[in-house]
Amino acid sequence: MDSHLMRTSKRPRRCYYEPVIKKTRAKVHLADLSEDLLSVVLSKLPIKDAVRTGLLSSKWRHMWRGCSKLKFDGITVCGSGLFGGQEYTQKFIDNVNAVMQQHRCMVVDELVIKFGFDSRLMDHVNTWVDFALSSRMKSLALDFAPAKFMGRTDQYKFPVQLLDEGSIFQLRHLRLSFTSFELPPQFSGFPNLTTLDLHMLRVTRKDLQDMLSNCVNLEWLSMIRCHLNDELTVARPLSKLIYLSVAHCNITKIVLNAVKLKTFMFYGRLYPIDLGCAPELKHAFLEFYSSVTLEYALTVLPKVISSVQYLTLRAIFPLKMPLLMETPCKFSQLKYLNLWLILKHEEASNILSLASFLRAAPYVEKLEMHFSVYDSMHEVSKPIKSLPRCPHNYLKNLHITGFSGTTGQLEFLLHAVENAPVLKMLTIKGADLTGCDLDHIGKRRFSFQFRELEREYLRGIISPNAELRII
Repeated sequence: MDSHLMRTSKRPRRCYYEPVIKKTRAKVHLADLSEDLLSVVLSKLPIKDAVRTGLLSSKWRHMWRGCSKLKFDGITVCGSGLFGGQEYTQKFIDNVNAVMQQHRCMVVDELVIKFGFDSRLMDHVNTWVDFALSSRMKSLALDFAPAKFMGRTDQYKFPVQLLDEGSIFQLRHLRLSFTSFELPPQFSGFPNLTTLDLHMLRVTRKDLQDMLSNCVNLEWLSMIRCHLNDELTVARPLSKLIYLSVAHCNITKIVLNAVKLKTFMFYGRLYPIDLGCAPELKHAFLEFYSSVTLEYALTVLPKVISSVQYLTLRAIFPLKMPLLMETPCKFSQLKYLNLWLILKHEEASNILSLASFLRAAPYVEKLEMHFSVYDSMHEVSKPIKSLPRCPHNYLKNLHITGFSGTTGQLEFLLHAVENAPVLKMLTIKGADLTGCDLDHIGKRRFSFQFRELEREYLRGIISPNAELRII
């Protein structure tokens, strides 16, 4: 074969003289960090892990002693193997005492103790609290709530006598759980306290009122299972309070003045509440154990939370005639209304009366209705009741869950839809006759049945711009 038909190729020679550049990470070791920065890192760890860091370097052996945040949790300190019992309590006491004795930081910003109450803790806790108070502590949390607290009266008595003028002035955050206290005469309050969290607190009406009245800078207040069996009246305005939560408390009446209040949470039975003038109130969540009449919801609540913009209301509503309630009281700034309703069988035919909520909230933009209706009738009975037209010109989103196709539910739906000219979204979630969610087959059946209702009743009255979602 001719040589010109032959083709040879040479393998390129590898150049061994080109410089090789390797990407390497900067060698930064924990040992290179400053002592102040290491203290910040250690303060983020549970105290047990912070102490263990001393095993990593001889320079760190005592570094944890400078942590300004001391948090002691029973399971973290003792482990879960010995949970409960005398040995468990003694191990917790010994470990906390060991840390306290070696701690050298002149300032303790935060002390947290979380342990199911045991009377053997009492004197030791007083010593720990006294140490923290003398170290200019800013945050104190004592959580002694046991797993089983019903019927127990052996609560930890908070040592108010240990508070001097300096420690009272320094304290910013206070949480007391499963405790009691008695205020000394001429108590001057906590002038700089911003957060107060009271859980299962045993206290007299007078002491609690005096305490709150002297917390002039309070911004956040929570009371859970605090049983006064009396009314609570705070004499001085809480002019900086922005968050208030009251849950499961045996109180007969609450009166306070919180002009800056933005969020109000309430769980419990119905009793009088007066928040004073709260023009900045934005969020309110109300869950009542007892029945709430439509009259109360539409005449009293607009006075208590007149400026609310987002309202969630959970209650048992006994619905009676008349169908429509006209009231001069309005939720004049309400934009979002979320109603969770438990209705009995005999009240299912009066669901249309809930349209009174729309009359009382003329500027509402989104309405969510969550039904729990127990009704044996699943077929629509005619004639369909209706109300005089009342345009809801701001309603853009209507969301209904627990829809089982009862006549009352359909009547309310028709009224809301035909009076919502700017409606953009209609969402319907089905339920069975007991109010429970549907399975996959039930959802398919419900979707078919609702499409039948749509063709018969909704077509022609719903806004052409509205999107229908069946879920």
